[in-house]
Amino acid sequence: MAQHDGVTPTAFPWAGLRRARVAVALWLWGQHDCLVLWLPVLLAGGIALYFALPWEPGMTWALAAGTVVVACLAARLVWPAVLPVRVGCGVLGACAAGCLLAWTQAHRQPPFPDLPRRAVHLSGHVVGVERQVGHDGALAWRLLLADVRFLDGINTGMPPLRRRLLVRLRPDDPARPMAGEDISVSALLVPPAFPALPGGYDAQRRAWFDGIAGYGRALGPSASLHEVGPGSLESAVARLRQDMERRIRAALPDTRGAIAATVLVGADGAIDPPVRAAFADAGLAHLLAVAGLHLAIVMGLVMGAVRAGLALSERAALFWPCREIAAACALLAGGAYVIVTGGHLPALRSLFMAGLAVMALLAGRRAMSMRALALAVTCLLCLDPENVAELSLQMSAAAVMALIAGFDFLRPRLSAWRYEVALWRRAAARIAHPFMASVLAGGACIPVGMAHFGTVQPWFVMANLLAVPLMSVWIMPWGLAACALMPVGLEKLALVPMGWGIGLVAWLARMVAGLPMARVGVPAMGNGALALFFAGLCWLCLGRGRARLAGIVPVLLAVMSPLVVSPPVLVIAPDGRMAGVVMEHKLLIGPGAHPDPFILREWQRVTGLPAALLPVDGAVGGLSCHGGTCRIHDPAGDIVLLSSGAVRPASVCAGGRLLVELAAQRPCPGMALIGRFDLWHEGAYAVYQRGGDNLVIRSDRQVRGARPWVMRPGGAGMPDLPMARAE
Repeated sequence: MAQHDGVTPTAFPWAGLRRARVAVALWLWGQHDCLVLWLPVLLAGGIALYFALPWEPGMTWALAAGTVVVACLAARLVWPAVLPVRVGCGVLGACAAGCLLAWTQAHRQPPFPDLPRRAVHLSGHVVGVERQVGHDGALAWRLLLADVRFLDGINTGMPPLRRRLLVRLRPDDPARPMAGEDISVSALLVPPAFPALPGGYDAQRRAWFDGIAGYGRALGPSASLHEVGPGSLESAVARLRQDMERRIRAALPDTRGAIAATVLVGADGAIDPPVRAAFADAGLAHLLAVAGLHLAIVMGLVMGAVRAGLALSERAALFWPCREIAAACALLAGGAYVIVTGGHLPALRSLFMAGLAVMALLAGRRAMSMRALALAVTCLLCLDPENVAELSLQMSAAAVMALIAGFDFLRPRLSAWRYEVALWRRAAARIAHPFMASVLAGGACIPVGMAHFGTVQPWFVMANLLAVPLMSVWIMPWGLAACALMPVGLEKLALVPMGWGIGLVAWLARMVAGLPMARVGVPAMGNGALALFFAGLCWLCLGRGRARLAGIVPVLLAVMSPLVVSPPVLVIAPDGRMAGVVMEHKLLIGPGAHPDPFILREWQRVTGLPAALLPVDGAVGGLSCHGGTCRIHDPAGDIVLLSSGAVRPASVCAGGRLLVELAAQRPCPGMALIGRFDLWHEGAYAVYQRGGDNLVIRSDRQVRGARPWVMRPGGAGMPDLPMARAE
């Protein structure tokens, strides 16, 4: 065999592999200080993997996951310098830990109870009170009840529910319930709703992890069983929030009062739906949700005020650590603000990061960093893994990650311009900060909004450039002043000017929402596309060097994915009362002229199409309807939709390949059938057309599988049997 300088030809492939391995090892060692930032990403990946399973892992799987975690930790300690062991064990161990965290949280929840299917008289302990605007525009109280007992018939003597109930009182109910008291009311209860279509929003999973048993609507006035007692800390905070909301709305009785109560005490249920829709269309919905922006304003104002006050004392200014004292006071004020506003997830994440920033300030380290965000998200995932699928954590993490990474890249350029001789560059450097903050945070949240709402707001940058500074320098300072004046009863002096600013922001939201294409409907991104987006965003923000730019590719693929995914041809509600047909770029809904608003909104979110009614007698594109029968014409066989229980003509079965009968269960020979029993047993259905003539039929139970939070057919839960009587 010929040789060249003592090297055989077969040695070249091995040499290439060695060089590639060395190159990868060098690149990984160059990334070693940012590898820890991937811990929350991998934890979230393991949690998402658990929720994506179509079956429920048993105890054996949980023990296996725990064994993998322990083995990875042991290997990491034994071989800390071996790169494949270090990276492989980190990835595998973090994903297994995420699966184990989610499994543990899911299995420590109490089961759903079997709620009565009729009107029932109940009593419970009020732990939360909120005013809400109904579909008819009427204001009513919504109560969160714990230790609920049923007082009728066979339900008498049952132990109290281990889960809580949300009960909405009648708008004309004269009672003014307070947190901490016990009430009784006659109500009609319903379990958490099934998804409106396979793969849609899962209200049962959310209720499972929130400890909610179901929802109720009062049929008569409520009655207080006894006066408010000392109660728990939760009840005391709820009473404080309720009293503050009452005083705010007494000073500002209109929409301005509802928005003021939202940003000061987290009472967002009383905002009118048109106002909330205008804020959403203008890209200002984050102003109505207590999150990092509000907490940063509160802490910044308190820190500035405390530091200015300490500077008035010569001794404090010279000998005391004024900055550290002011930061600690700001953190305490921020914690109080988060508690009073209800402890929502974005505010908790921001409070975690604020606490880390204060600790870094006391230690002389950098206050705001990607490590602080990683630690905060890791803590939140460990405390409540289910939130990885919720909008609040996804938007909060995406926005903050984009802000930190973006300003790390732009800071040298903006700092250089700030000290330029040219006036226009100094002005541009100051204007660039809020502009880039809106672009970075809003741009990172656009794909998340596409996945959860199916909309895009193109004018969000312009609206935020005007509204956020107004919120920072006028609305929130007056709001804090109003809170400080409440003990002496002078809060109106501050609430009135606060209302002026809120009115201006509301006018801005209406103006921007009225612009052309202010709200663009798009098909919602699927869960796989959303995971791809976050993988690309994390690679782009957490990596180093030019290789991080490769994260742009998955981000673009995820954003463009709705354009290449075909919507379902036919969707059927889980209760069989509604069906939707996608035809001629419209979502045709029927039967009847009054569709369920919740189901319709979910269908529009997924399809991104405007809604219209199914024709009673007529044709739209390839759809024709007559006498309660609609046919979706197809050369391979029609899809027949029957919405009437009348006598079925024999022509219905001719030329069809799928029969959907909403009123009965009468099959046609040789045709696939979706009937009432199928909907009761399997939940919602969606029919897709794949590969030309192939029909793919998916049901809700097929997609979700047998999981702890998936209720039995009909919404049945665990029976709550009466207690045995003592002999």
